[in-house]
Amino acid sequence: MRRLGRRLPGDRVVRRARRRSETVRVSTIQRRNFRPRPWMVPAAFALLIVLGALLLSLPISSESGEWTNGWDALFTATSAICVTGLVRFDTADQFSFFGELVIVVLIQLGGLGVTMYAGMLILFVGGQFGLRGRDFFGIELIGDAERDVRRLLRRAALFVFTLEAVTFLLLLPWSLTKWDPAPAVWRAFFHALSASNCAGFDLMGGGRGFSGQVDEPYPLLVMGTAAFLGSISFITVFNLRTRPRRWSLDTRLVVIGMVAMQLMAMLVFASLELRVGNPLSGLNPFEALANIYFLAVNRTTGMSTVEIAALEDASIAILIPLMFIGGASTSTASGIKIGTFMVSLVVILSALRGRHSAQVFGREIPQAIVLRATAVTLLGVFLLAGGLSLLLLFEDGPFLPLLFEVMSGLANVGWSMGSTGDLSERGVILLTVLMFIGRLGPLIVAISIPDRPQERYRYPYGRVRIG
Repeated sequence: MRRLGRRLPGDRVVRRARRRSETVRVSTIQRRNFRPRPWMVPAAFALLIVLGALLLSLPISSESGEWTNGWDALFTATSAICVTGLVRFDTADQFSFFGELVIVVLIQLGGLGVTMYAGMLILFVGGQFGLRGRDFFGIELIGDAERDVRRLLRRAALFVFTLEAVTFLLLLPWSLTKWDPAPAVWRAFFHALSASNCAGFDLMGGGRGFSGQVDEPYPLLVMGTAAFLGSISFITVFNLRTRPRRWSLDTRLVVIGMVAMQLMAMLVFASLELRVGNPLSGLNPFEALANIYFLAVNRTTGMSTVEIAALEDASIAILIPLMFIGGASTSTASGIKIGTFMVSLVVILSALRGRHSAQVFGREIPQAIVLRATAVTLLGVFLLAGGLSLLLLFEDGPFLPLLFEVMSGLANVGWSMGSTGDLSERGVILLTVLMFIGRLGPLIVAISIPDRPQERYRYPYGRVRIG
């Protein structure tokens, strides 16, 4: 007999489920990390500019069916890809539908930046990014809580295309009241992309810009708001959806800086340009407010309802530093960027308060960012001084219009006091170079200065007298 509580051999049957066969697929495609180099950005821009210039110079691109001067085509292509808006001749009068299509494609590629579209393409074909690739595509600007490159690029595409689509739908009813259906749709589409990407090109014809809409507040408010949203960057817009106390330091500085400059510019222009005898005098209050808003917001875009040369000298003096500062990083606007300017202000205020580091809102700004801000600001000042000196040597014209021309080209704004069409060949080449450098210079400096020091040793301190 079997003893109680004791198992004997063979009194238990163990059944095990038979495992199904599995098929494992091994991919032969190697996923390589993308290793960006600083030269890739200007190379991509230069390639697109050359291609755009070749297309714009073709007879099919002009209304007359004749070849366009090579330097003028190169100038226009650079102005489009760098979202500047400076033109040697009126876009609608000079170029055919094909030429306008080339320009709007260049604006689309240059607005958000070739690097963003390159990043989307790299991810689409299965590539990956290392840590340097994240910094290359501006991932460091969204904060420590968000390091997903794919999500960043998806948000960038969503923001840009949504902004353009909404602007187009809002402009379409107004455009249909001005032109036949087909031209109306095309002009609404063109102006939506131009405003959203802070490009400044228009198809109104006759070199008039939007001077004919001085008493039409609706399109001015639509395009002005699109330009403002495009200039504060998609990163700021998405961060604004959270509670204010959760805003990143970058968002806080961008919002404070952009709103402060917008209000200051509007107050200055309202006090100077609404006086009797000026182009904006005689408008009703709502029309006057729309025009002042449009003029102030277009310091990053270059659209206008009045001739810049007709403004007061004091207004032009205010516009020059506003153009120099520009919009936010990773936005469609250029300039030294509002973040650079705000960091510089923080450094000044921290120094006056006796602190040896830049501190604001309970945060300390890293030394690498302070160095970037200093380098970008000084680079902009040196380029402005050098460009103005050369243009004064090349051209025989008044000082202020040439200064404004250099600032507009370097900051990729597109405003002019009437000098662009009269420039010599050397002046055209100089402005082309300035537009190219102005669009890429801050980005190259930013990605060239690492977040962490690379040196293995440090030199002893040496004092320099200041003040």
